Amino acid sequence: MCSMAGLLGVLLRSAENIFTQDVGSIKQIKWDGTPLCYCIQHLAGHSLSVIDLHGWFQVMTRTITTIWAPHLMLALEKAVCGKESRGPACTFEFFGECSGLLASGDSRWPFTNGYAFSTWIYIESFADSLNTATAAAAIAAAAAAESGKSSAMSAAAAASALAGEGTALMPRLFSFLSTDNQGIEAYFHAQFLVVESGNGKGKKASVHFTHPFKPQCWYFIGLEHVCRQGLIGKAENELRLYIDGSLYESRPFEFPRISKPLAFCCIGTNPPPTTASLQNSQPQCPLFAEMGPVYIFKEPIGPERMARMASRGGDMLPSFGNGAGLPWLATNDHVQRMAEESSLLDAEIGSCLYVLYHPCLLSGRFCPDASPSGAAGIARRPAEVIGQVHIATRMRAVEAIWALAYGGPMSLLPLAISNVHQDSLEPEKGSPPLSLATASLAAPIFRIISVAINHPGNNEEIYRRKGPEILSRILNYLLQTLSSLGAGKDDGARDEELVASVVSICLFQKHNYALKVQLFSTLLLDLKIWRLCSYGVQKKLLSSLADMVFTESSVMRDANAMQMLLDGCRRCYWTIREKDSLDSFSLNGDMRPMGEVNALVDELLVVIELLIGAAPPSMAADDVCCLLGFMVDCPQSNQVARVLHLIHRLVVQPNATRAQTFAEAFIGSGGIETLLVLLQREAKAGDHHIPETNTKADESSSVQRSEPGDSGGGVPGQSQNEGSLKERDQTSEKKDFESQPLGCGVFSPSTKVERISSVSENTFMKNLGGISLSISADNARNNVYNFDKNDGIVVGIIGLLGALVARGHLKFGSPVSSEMTSSLFGAELNDAGGGMFEDKVSLLLFALQKALQAAPNRLMTTNVYMALLGASINASSTEDGLNLYDSSNHFEHLQLLLVLLRALPHAPRAFQSRALQDLLFLACSHPENRSRLTKMEEWPEWILEVHISNYEVIFSNLKTFYLFSMLVSFPLSSLIACKSSSWCGLWMQENSLVQ
Repeated sequence: MCSMAGLLGVLLRSAENIFTQDVGSIKQIKWDGTPLCYCIQHLAGHSLSVIDLHGWFQVMTRTITTIWAPHLMLALEKAVCGKESRGPACTFEFFGECSGLLASGDSRWPFTNGYAFSTWIYIESFADSLNTATAAAAIAAAAAAESGKSSAMSAAAAASALAGEGTALMPRLFSFLSTDNQGIEAYFHAQFLVVESGNGKGKKASVHFTHPFKPQCWYFIGLEHVCRQGLIGKAENELRLYIDGSLYESRPFEFPRISKPLAFCCIGTNPPPTTASLQNSQPQCPLFAEMGPVYIFKEPIGPERMARMASRGGDMLPSFGNGAGLPWLATNDHVQRMAEESSLLDAEIGSCLYVLYHPCLLSGRFCPDASPSGAAGIARRPAEVIGQVHIATRMRAVEAIWALAYGGPMSLLPLAISNVHQDSLEPEKGSPPLSLATASLAAPIFRIISVAINHPGNNEEIYRRKGPEILSRILNYLLQTLSSLGAGKDDGARDEELVASVVSICLFQKHNYALKVQLFSTLLLDLKIWRLCSYGVQKKLLSSLADMVFTESSVMRDANAMQMLLDGCRRCYWTIREKDSLDSFSLNGDMRPMGEVNALVDELLVVIELLIGAAPPSMAADDVCCLLGFMVDCPQSNQVARVLHLIHRLVVQPNATRAQTFAEAFIGSGGIETLLVLLQREAKAGDHHIPETNTKADESSSVQRSEPGDSGGGVPGQSQNEGSLKERDQTSEKKDFESQPLGCGVFSPSTKVERISSVSENTFMKNLGGISLSISADNARNNVYNFDKNDGIVVGIIGLLGALVARGHLKFGSPVSSEMTSSLFGAELNDAGGGMFEDKVSLLLFALQKALQAAPNRLMTTNVYMALLGASINASSTEDGLNLYDSSNHFEHLQLLLVLLRALPHAPRAFQSRALQDLLFLACSHPENRSRLTKMEEWPEWILEVHISNYEVIFSNLKTFYLFSMLVSFPLSSLIACKSSSWCGLWMQENSLVQ
């Protein structure tokens, strides 16, 4: 009644008069406007007209720079999303004072095989005393103990409560009574629903349900009494309670057998004493509530139909018979589908419907029956109004938003923009106070849109007016504005609120699949929009996308999620600036934490891995092609290395069938050729990316940044005086081997990148027997695992190649001679290697060897060494270190071992020393290893080449050479027999090894 009297408009005008006093004022008014906003919210939740909504927008526009604009927007959001908005648009209002509906009786008892009752109800108050509530809770607790269920309120009731005390007023939901005062009644005992029945023998029984109903909350209530006759004559009786379409509770309850005709059918009350002489001892118990359409069925309708009725809502006025027609006048597929489902439901329930009373049909003191028999005039059962029953009509907030203007909920978006360009009408930043004020309204506006978009009219308006593109532009403007103003950079709370609201827009769209795909592609999957947010906000976005894969994988597939995420990864999470690269975290080109960037790349690849895993096997080839194309085109080493590890995880996953599918897709889609291209790129890069490693932990190492096509610096040359190498140089090379060269903590778009090594990284890095142990910082910025290494691509290639070989997907052919491959790194590959060489795998091994030789200081690191050695002995994993002390380690893939041995002469001395020690241990620990080493065609050439490369320190290495030869059972006389070889004999003579 307050809404119909126009009270909301009065409150809005009062709010405008009060809140505008704060505009341009330094001092805040002393009067608190929060209760006024709460009253506005409560009234608008019940009913909001278009005129009042327009006035609401005007108030917020005039108070946009005050603290009350966000309060008014939050009030509108709660009005749109509140529980009152769930109710029907037209309802009966029972005032609790001798009010209700009294339907006509019947010449017989209509409920012989059970019954069903359903309606929408909003209980204003239960009008119970303390004793009533205590007694009701005690009875419900006892009923719960019998049924095995419990509720919070019934469990808290006092066990000593008297069951009959203070129960005089128990508002009736309905009463079906015969002429002898027998029948069925449903009433509320405090907040619990009770169903009571009595038969002609004078017996009465009741069932107390355990669900505590809340006042001032809309419910769809369904009651169903099922009576089935058994094969041996025993009946199965069951009473069911449905709440909001779901079966909440089912209790055994004997169905009453009544022979007398139906005398009273009351809704919201029981028969008044003046009408029924048999009820003189019982006062009238009316209901203080609003009630929607009332359906009474002659038989049970089942859970499925109850759920469909609840889903349809209380606004629909059913049509039955031939006059119902067909739902062909629909504006879109969603409306058409709703109309068809409603028509089908009406056809199914029409035969078992006894009476239907709809509020919109009430005229004067009578409400006609809208059931098939009543509408056809076969049986006239109009309901008479008892006391005062008003009809409440209202307009929901989402309907008012749709009717306000073209675009529906998009009419809210101008409130989030501080200024627009006069010619292009593009949003642009205004004054800082105004920009912050408007940006603070963005999250509530997006949440309102997420709820309003489920309305068919709003859904159609957003789809027709290109809503996703408009939302994308405004979201981009908002995030740039917040970034430039530095708002929320400390905790990112405002950006995080925006992420949650945008995610809700995409997830709450349930009826228009094409619109949902557009929303995903323009809002969530476009990383360019979110690049200016903090690390935590971007990680939350990617984590949300990972969660959505399990429920929205088809939508993300149709939105081309994988390609969009990879493109966004290349443009936003770069380490080498490209022409279309975009600054992340800041518009000012500030220092970019590399640990955070790589952590975001890892999080993004988790989303892609989940997408690939959720796809059917038939899409494996397309997904692998997408990843291979990205690796070939992308110059970002940090991203390519991680994609290689992603493919490795797909190939070695526990599901053997899926692993084989991805391995075959990788090989069949040009994976070997792609690895050749990557190795060619690594070989051409050389050693110029190696930074100068300082000896102090607190000194920073700078890295020269270059464009993808720039050659960068030169390869570090060796000393001019080769014979004057000192122990200092050996120590430096050992550092280059043990440390990871490219470990930049922070990098900038400028030419120089500096890094300060964290204390935890330098203090806790340990190495014990080939097992690497590291304790890193907890956050992504200082996490040592997030630092980019120059050897990441080669490590990924070795791991992937080893996995494919170990599982039998690749087999080694004949070795490729150096003459055949002399032009491999001098020209581009022809036909991806397929038309030039017969054995691609042998060519790949040769390319790996040449890449290691071309960049020994950059690529011959601990990670590469462990990966090669682990692949040679077929270790399950080298991520946590390789345990060489395991006696089961033996050489299985000698071709991979040959790559390591042939690259040793070009490796740093620390690399050579570590390799010789480990090979010595493996040869001594397993006879088969020693046999395989000595029977290789390359024995002993590779070890001699190692000594040739270190001839200036021959004395220190000669001892290792003698020891190694002795342990592998290779006598020195055999070495002397090799003197006929020109190069071997020349080397021995020059160094006076053979006297």
